[in-house]
Amino acid sequence: MPLLYWLKKTGIDILNCENMSMSSKPKLAVSSCLLGKKVRYNGDAAEFRPLNRIWSEHLELIGVCPEVGIGMGVPRPTIRLVKNEERISLIDPKNGHDYTDAMLEYAEIQSDFLVASGISGFVFKKDSPSCGLERVKVYRGDNPQAVRDGAGLFAKVFTTLYPHIPVIEEGRLTDALQAEHFLARVHFFHEWQTIGEEGWTASKIMKFHAEHKLFLLSRAPDSKRMLGRIIAEGFDNDEHPENVALKYMTEAQKNLSTLTKRGRIAHAMERVVGRLPQISKPAKKELLEVIHSFRRGLLPRSAAMILLSHHINQHDANNPIHKNFVSPIPMEIGLMAKV
Repeated sequence: MPLLYWLKKTGIDILNCENMSMSSKPKLAVSSCLLGKKVRYNGDAAEFRPLNRIWSEHLELIGVCPEVGIGMGVPRPTIRLVKNEERISLIDPKNGHDYTDAMLEYAEIQSDFLVASGISGFVFKKDSPSCGLERVKVYRGDNPQAVRDGAGLFAKVFTTLYPHIPVIEEGRLTDALQAEHFLARVHFFHEWQTIGEEGWTASKIMKFHAEHKLFLLSRAPDSKRMLGRIIAEGFDNDEHPENVALKYMTEAQKNLSTLTKRGRIAHAMERVVGRLPQISKPAKKELLEVIHSFRRGLLPRSAAMILLSHHINQHDANNPIHKNFVSPIPMEIGLMAKV
């Protein structure tokens, strides 16, 4: 069966997905309805415009609809998660049809395909019995009242198989701070993919860790030392570099899943200022005042980052440690001015 036919049949939209090698832009898998595709149960879309119309200039988007992927039409009956004893099933409540096995098989195949295609993250549709990440309704027995303690079946399989890939629901992306933090995780992961595309070595892993130490300090300060131990213990135990690299990224993304704070970012900025000995005293004073205003919430992060970038370009332009810190996402996305 031709590849493009198979992808369309299984619910994947072909948006810049032809080239499976690593792209200069991070690839994001996205629930298709969020991209404006009319694939929801009622025939509507649920477009998330910032992602689809603005951020997409800096990302490659691959739309996925698991329910279409398992052969359900558009429009289609609503399905729900039902828990009986210890098993959670995906059921059509009107006729009792069970879609669980079909969804589990599809989820495993599609998750493998998406990761092989080089995705750097996944944006899921909230509340969906297939795609929701958290607080999805689960029905129990004959009780008509659902409890919001479940996860969509497709999303559950994906996150279980690939815990090192950053994921989020579109509802959280409406908050600029969460959106910026998620996209920073995506770009961090994308650089890890790019560096490791031709295989990992001990020197590559150590270089990656060293060049992202300020980024990690600003986002998850406790992780820097922990990740260093993973590298050291892995090679002390003669583990294969690929295994060490995967352990490294899995633990890194676990720690980065917690939202960062202004104080952490400001502290890392001050560390950079301390590494620029050639900066004049008046310029240093001005820069620290801007950083302090950001720390207090009087200025957006972009104001401090732009000024800091200016001095870095003057005094330490080729330092990747500083580049990875001050440019975690493209400024053109517009989020840095809102956080």
